[in-house]
Amino acid sequence: MQEAASLDSLQLTDVQACEYELLITGALAPHENYDSAFPLWSERAFEPGERVALRDAFNERLAVMDVRDCHDGDQGFRLQGSLEVIRRPRWRGLLPFRLTPAELKQRLPESVGWLPSPWPTVEEEQAVVERCHAAGLGLLTLVSSHYPAQPDLFTRVRAIQAVLPDQIRHELVVAPIGSGGRELAEAVARNYGAKEIIEPRGSTLRPAVAAIRQEVLPDRNRQGFCVWFTGLPSAGKSTIALELATMIEEGGRRLTVLDGDVVRTHLSKGLGFSREDRDTNILRIGWVASEIVRHHGAVICAAVSPYEGTRERVRAMVGDERFVLVYVATPAEVCEERDVKGFYQKARAGNLKGFTGVDDPYEEPVRPNLRVETLGTTPQGNARLVTDYLTQQGFL
Repeated sequence: MQEAASLDSLQLTDVQACEYELLITGALAPHENYDSAFPLWSERAFEPGERVALRDAFNERLAVMDVRDCHDGDQGFRLQGSLEVIRRPRWRGLLPFRLTPAELKQRLPESVGWLPSPWPTVEEEQAVVERCHAAGLGLLTLVSSHYPAQPDLFTRVRAIQAVLPDQIRHELVVAPIGSGGRELAEAVARNYGAKEIIEPRGSTLRPAVAAIRQEVLPDRNRQGFCVWFTGLPSAGKSTIALELATMIEEGGRRLTVLDGDVVRTHLSKGLGFSREDRDTNILRIGWVASEIVRHHGAVICAAVSPYEGTRERVRAMVGDERFVLVYVATPAEVCEERDVKGFYQKARAGNLKGFTGVDDPYEEPVRPNLRVETLGTTPQGNARLVTDYLTQQGFL
């Protein structure tokens, strides 16, 4: 721990922290996609034999890596090496269920593994009981802590506890599975001692589970959504966004508006206009929007957001099913005519470098949910197109 404080360090993502814990507890091996050389990405190169501290999202030190290999790649420098463990990550809540494979096997050496659906059904419960009786084994119910993300972990555990059968011996384990889906979950379950994996399905919910589902997943028109306006500077994004906000609020729905110019004076104050800073600004807006949507809020964002890859990262943060990308497709020459701030003129004169639409590209969206034109129509008309779409999708 003392040595780690003096070393250069790398911060693990939540997914990497999950993989790290699975690896050091023996829950990951021998899954074919991983080995004991834990892979990391760094912004700088490390020499073989150098040591680097690994820390979590809260900057607590988890381990020290003895670097074995360092290769230049598309995400920076890829490091591999052996780990000296300081501690497991500290996950929030549900501590009695966060057992290692060794701890679980002391209680339940062999088991039937059950990977329940997000909303476990009566049919699943019946099939699990029948299989455990037939095999003469107890039941291991394995819940992925980060996958799937919906509903949240605490809700999934509550729903599973509502259907766990009393007539067979069972253990519920929350495992830090951050990615990899079903294949990885099955491999982890077997490392916890599951001799077979059952995945029964059904559609009938117990009243207790149905009540929990209704509590956390309200009707579609009370769920969160994000409308994201993108387009060239002066395309009309903010004007349409404010008209849309007015219409939605008049309909009785509360919402938040995140305008790119306003965000830059507060959340992103101090950022420049390099590609990296622009991406940082957009990802900050996207993160705030994702948190609003996660708590069933409605949010409208208006930002140039010129790069396709960054917009898609925001879509992934918010959730594809709750993200509505609106491309305000105003021609560049019209945007320049409308520019009341004089940015286009400054960029043409060479006094403003890296301006989108002049000397920095705008990448048109590949898959916008809506494309609106501003010639021959009004901001109110375009806002109405968006409200019609939201109504069709059940959000309004």
